[in-house]
Amino acid sequence: MASFQKRQGAWRAIVRKKGHPSQSKTFTTKARAQKWARQVEDLIEAGHVGEGGIPTLDELFGWHLAHLDKTSDRGRKNFTAANNMKKGLGKETLISELNYLKLQVYCETRISVDGVKPSTTLLDALFLSGSITTGVVEGRLHADYKTKVSGWLSGLKRGGLIGRPEDRERRPTDAEIELLLTHTKHNRALRTIRYNDVIRFAIESCMRLDEICTLRWSDYDAKNGTIIVRLRKHPTQKTDQVVPLMGDCQAIIDAQPRTNEKIFPFNNESVSNGFRRICDHLGIVNLHFHDLRHEGISRLFERGYQIQEVAMVSGHRDWKSLKRYVNLRPSDLVKRDRDRVAPI
Repeated sequence: MASFQKRQGAWRAIVRKKGHPSQSKTFTTKARAQKWARQVEDLIEAGHVGEGGIPTLDELFGWHLAHLDKTSDRGRKNFTAANNMKKGLGKETLISELNYLKLQVYCETRISVDGVKPSTTLLDALFLSGSITTGVVEGRLHADYKTKVSGWLSGLKRGGLIGRPEDRERRPTDAEIELLLTHTKHNRALRTIRYNDVIRFAIESCMRLDEICTLRWSDYDAKNGTIIVRLRKHPTQKTDQVVPLMGDCQAIIDAQPRTNEKIFPFNNESVSNGFRRICDHLGIVNLHFHDLRHEGISRLFERGYQIQEVAMVSGHRDWKSLKRYVNLRPSDLVKRDRDRVAPI
């Protein structure tokens, strides 16, 4: 039997049923409280209520974020996905109210109104799926929800509303790199963040921006020409990796002032946003900071390094994942072949 209490402008629903623990939840309106109570009673009868009753999206995402806080360092991306879904679907929406149609409308709105790509809505959908998995594993949700969300994701993928990002083939030209380096070297306004050094290091080291901004002096081995990249990205787990410093990497590191425990003590988001503004100012179109990593990896292949050698620098575990970063120019391959083969 359900009862309702009004407290400080909110409504608390309480469901009591013999043989089951009492369930309660607070909502901003009495109508939502009544709807929740009816659903709890129905699901108790069907044996489909986990610990704590039917959660709202706000509660479900809170549990998942707490779980991820112990197991992941994706940080901002997790909170962004949670906030996007709570804003688009309503944070007081009950998980039992979700269905394919609501997710379809959500993804369509994100794409048409917010201007995002299906690869972005995929991140939101995967966050929802992960939240449901956490709820099931922790005994808060019935396992049926995992089957439901799997079907929803399949439908969204079929409809083109979620999808993997397209492989980028953008490499900066020599002229663009020269323009970037000249501008960042002589523009005094950019000296707070040493863009000239960071850009050159990104290409030479093939590191991700967040890896560059977390490098520490204590992990730098000048004698052996290596540095430890802590918690390097991996599909299933993050591990520390000793990385060889290629090209001018050591010279760039040695030129940095030792005023911080980090070699490049900059916020990676600030660097990324600033890089975008620099490109806009210089008229360089569609170049991302991450493309500098692509450039560096491609250069290593062009210099004749083998897959396993390049992977030691880039941190990739297999050829399939490394291949998407390699964008060799056909003309470079022809030139190398001509240099190696004597004329007949």
